[in-house]
Amino acid sequence: MKARQVFIATLAVLAGLAVGYIVLTSVRILVILLLAIIVASSARPLVARLTRLGLSVGIAIPLIYAGILFSVLILFLVVLPPVLNQATTYLENDWRLANRIILTKSWLEERLTLLTEQEVVLADNETIRETITATLTNIRRTAPDMLDDVGGVLGETVLIIVMGIYWLTAREKSILFVTRLVPTNYRLQTQEALREIEDTMGAYTRGMVFVALFVGLANFAILALLRIPNAATYGFIVGITTMLPIIGGLIGGGLATLLALLGSPIHGLAVFAVFVLVQQVEVHYLTPRTMSRSIGVDPLLVMVAVFVGFALYGVVGAIIAIPLLGTVNVLLRTFVVEPRQERVAPYAMEEGVPVFRGPAATEVNGTATGVIQAPEASSSG
Repeated sequence: MKARQVFIATLAVLAGLAVGYIVLTSVRILVILLLAIIVASSARPLVARLTRLGLSVGIAIPLIYAGILFSVLILFLVVLPPVLNQATTYLENDWRLANRIILTKSWLEERLTLLTEQEVVLADNETIRETITATLTNIRRTAPDMLDDVGGVLGETVLIIVMGIYWLTAREKSILFVTRLVPTNYRLQTQEALREIEDTMGAYTRGMVFVALFVGLANFAILALLRIPNAATYGFIVGITTMLPIIGGLIGGGLATLLALLGSPIHGLAVFAVFVLVQQVEVHYLTPRTMSRSIGVDPLLVMVAVFVGFALYGVVGAIIAIPLLGTVNVLLRTFVVEPRQERVAPYAMEEGVPVFRGPAATEVNGTATGVIQAPEASSSG
């Protein structure tokens, strides 16, 4: 190998390593940018609707984001105070939380003993007290770090809003800039793919929010009719965790049931029963129609993407895994699957007549064409 080739290969390797390092160190910023685009894509139809009503884009975009922030703020003001009061009470009194758990455990042991006709012991009381004390001590020690994390989340939320507003105002220019980076014969496909990716992200996010709202409101309404205390809190927990695909609903249902059990075993059973009932509607009707169909991907691939995203980047990774999967699906279909299908299967049906759409062209009246109508079959008397 010549010295020049070695030098060029070395430069290529160093450039690849540099790009990889930049990507690794910028993962958090890239995730924030992706979240901003996802939120903006879901809000774009609302922006278009307000502009059709006569509002300018400069007013419609801040108005929509202000409405989103106001709704989230009101929701947290309604739901968080009961949770914080209960959590503060238990954090200040280890013995109180331990006693509530022991009473709940004893109630469950009695019921299970009656059902199985054998004595059931779930856990030792002293072990429960020691575990609760150690857990609460650890929470008190890590509380300052948790407050720092909350500050970081608020700062990233502001950054997501700013990036989202910029994306909505400069969307067309951004798409045009990206299409200019690809070869001329791929620009139209790239532009259509980018718009389809944005539509897919927006449709998935709107479907996810709709499912979460339905699940949360349904749990709240039924629990309120049953006169279960803190129904809004339990509905909020189940609804917000439903936004985490596949496993989020189970986590939320378990957490809400546990919190209700600390108040009363009957309340815990009611919360669990309502959660199971609403989840049947969500799993068998809502999710397949509003989420899986929005990205056009097999549910098994969705499940794999969620677990991979969770392993790589936690809860945020699991949430953005499905939009990323939809993006990959659009890119593969546009630039790999459809061109290959055109080459492999050149025949198509138009008005009941087979036509040839292969790359080979023939001349008709001196003009090259790639569409040849198949010869008509001869008819016999």
